[in-house]
Amino acid sequence: MVVHAERVLILGGARSGKSRLALRMVEETGLPAIFCATGIPVDEEMRSRILRHQKERPPHFTTVETPYGFSPLKALELSGKAVLLDCVSFLVSNVLLEEEDGGRAYGRVVEEFGMLFARQEEEGFFLVLVSNEVGMGVVPDSRLGREFRDLLGRVNQWLAERAHRVYFVIAGIPWQLR
Repeated sequence: MVVHAERVLILGGARSGKSRLALRMVEETGLPAIFCATGIPVDEEMRSRILRHQKERPPHFTTVETPYGFSPLKALELSGKAVLLDCVSFLVSNVLLEEEDGGRAYGRVVEEFGMLFARQEEEGFFLVLVSNEVGMGVVPDSRLGREFRDLLGRVNQWLAERAHRVYFVIAGIPWQLR
């Protein structure tokens, strides 16, 4: 039984299976689904990545582009639906590149999610957030890379504190942390 106002955070590395788990969770609800896409096709490799994700997505999902925040959702009725955001990492990266300051980017991202969570509590929709765990590898060699890693780590912590369920996916195997 799905609690419609439930909030789920799925973390993992690249190609860990986190998006597949998120899609399965949303499909299993049987609810009409909205897919929030945050990737921006800045080059050919990214275009290919986006196309691959689009092909993996069920055709009945409504896709909304949300690369910088959730204002594109304002016109949509979310009550009684499942909303899947894939992925938090791109949204954080996009905002950091626009803001050019980790502190301002953090404030803006937290504000966006705070508004989305308030709306979720009012309207009662199922929400699944997918994000990368980037803090377990080597230290990035650029200032921007380190700033992104630290910012995403802070955002993931903030989201995890507010999620009802949190999963970490490794090699396609989900581990429920909460």
